[in-house]
Amino acid sequence: MRRAAAHPLLRTLDGILVIPPEHHRPDTGRAEAAATLACDDRTLSDLIRHGLPATGERGRERLDSRDVFNLALYSGSGRTGVERGVAAALGWTRSSCEDLITPRMSRFELRVACGAPDGCAPGARNTLARPRTGAYGGKVRQVRAHPAGAARNVPAGTSATARASGPALTLSAVLRTVGDCPVLRSPALRAILREFMGAELRWLRLPEAMRNDESLIPRGFASCGSASRYIARLCREEGIPATTRIGWLVGLPDLVHAWVEVEDEDGVTKVIDPTFVLLSEVVPGANPMLRDPGIAFRTNRLIPTALGVGADVASHTCAAGHVPHITTTLDLLG
Repeated sequence: MRRAAAHPLLRTLDGILVIPPEHHRPDTGRAEAAATLACDDRTLSDLIRHGLPATGERGRERLDSRDVFNLALYSGSGRTGVERGVAAALGWTRSSCEDLITPRMSRFELRVACGAPDGCAPGARNTLARPRTGAYGGKVRQVRAHPAGAARNVPAGTSATARASGPALTLSAVLRTVGDCPVLRSPALRAILREFMGAELRWLRLPEAMRNDESLIPRGFASCGSASRYIARLCREEGIPATTRIGWLVGLPDLVHAWVEVEDEDGVTKVIDPTFVLLSEVVPGANPMLRDPGIAFRTNRLIPTALGVGADVASHTCAAGHVPHITTTLDLLG
């Protein structure tokens, strides 16, 4: 156990989960880490000495950017770029309830390509998840695919994905999304949410292999995937039909988001989005309805797929086994 320390960042270090050695990724140098944490080099050395994972010789260590991000997010200084960036990216959570549910139009594009710099081997296969805003009262319009041969997999139908062979696949559309904030009728469901909110969990940026791990929850930490799986399981244990869902958020295109769909006592399927319960704590002035255990708040920025936690929104398979390169663009139209 780390000894008590006076510096705020050292105290913050005691309260976060660091990336385990088997997942450590030394992608950040000392100068970049110190700048991200808004601290001096001496403080960074103290952090490393007190347990912030680092590799390399003393004075030239390299750190995991996810550890640095998490530490900066909960530093409480208000001076780090991470704190300001998250607050800016989630600034819309300060909006009124009306603004958070009114219909919005967005331009969407999802692309997957072979990550090989020298091209892709013949016979490669690509898969992209299709946005399905109609599940929440929205619409998907002007759907396009490239290469054009993939278009036959895209029009309205039952398929959850678009598929095509070749080095890349792009899917674009114009989306209409709409929010909702119905009351939760089930006392058992409201109790589950009150317990979750009272646990004071911390959302963390985690390696892919840990993002859906429910065992993080009793330790005080969560990602959107692990929190969604945890809540869905508790609901099912109470006899409440529940399933996880993945998709995107307008304004945060690079983050694959996860949430829960539950069937309430009135027979209506409603959305429980645990991530905003967690992140509203780091956004001053966030709408309090995001943390109301009696409300199923579904923001108008939510774009679902037909997939659940653990599935991939994009994949590329080629003989060389190269890692796919995935890009997502989501822009509000007016």
